[in-house]
Amino acid sequence: MNKMKEMMNSMNPEMKEKCMDMMGSMAPDIKQQCMDMMQSMMSDNENCEDDKNNSLNLVFTHKASNDFKTIEDRIEEDAKAIGLGLKKVYPFSVNLPEQQGLEINEAASVYELCMPSLAADLLNTQPELNVLMPCRISLYEKQGEVFVSTPDLEVQLDALGCQDELKTGIIELYKKMIEMIKSW
Repeated sequence: MNKMKEMMNSMNPEMKEKCMDMMGSMAPDIKQQCMDMMQSMMSDNENCEDDKNNSLNLVFTHKASNDFKTIEDRIEEDAKAIGLGLKKVYPFSVNLPEQQGLEINEAASVYELCMPSLAADLLNTQPELNVLMPCRISLYEKQGEVFVSTPDLEVQLDALGCQDELKTGIIELYKKMIEMIKSW
């Protein structure tokens, strides 16, 4: 419960008020289930040094020890080593200034990766989950430091009701992605 209190205290006042209003309107049994689920997600988060600031663990974020360019140069090869192919790169900090005349202060890119066999399984089993495709990795600088993020697929698959057999394959890949990210 202390972690939940810390999370509530870290929210901006408007968000905290909305959360309290929503919790207050819930039936007691639903409210308890919600609190138990939040506590569980936060407990899981304690085991992840890289993701301390993301209380609900919706995104895994790693502070990289390598520089932006080094990681950028490794992503495709490292992804291939775990069975992922690079589908598309969005170099936002380059494209937005070139295309729109906007200033982006620090480097930021998003990489879309795919494992075709797993994608086919998902599309043939639960096509409604294609919203999770392709796998995405965000590489960005913030205040001179480099970070790598990816959506937490375990949380998303639980929330979306993924079938167990399909979920197992996706989680295996997700764990490989996390290890890859941590190597940077």
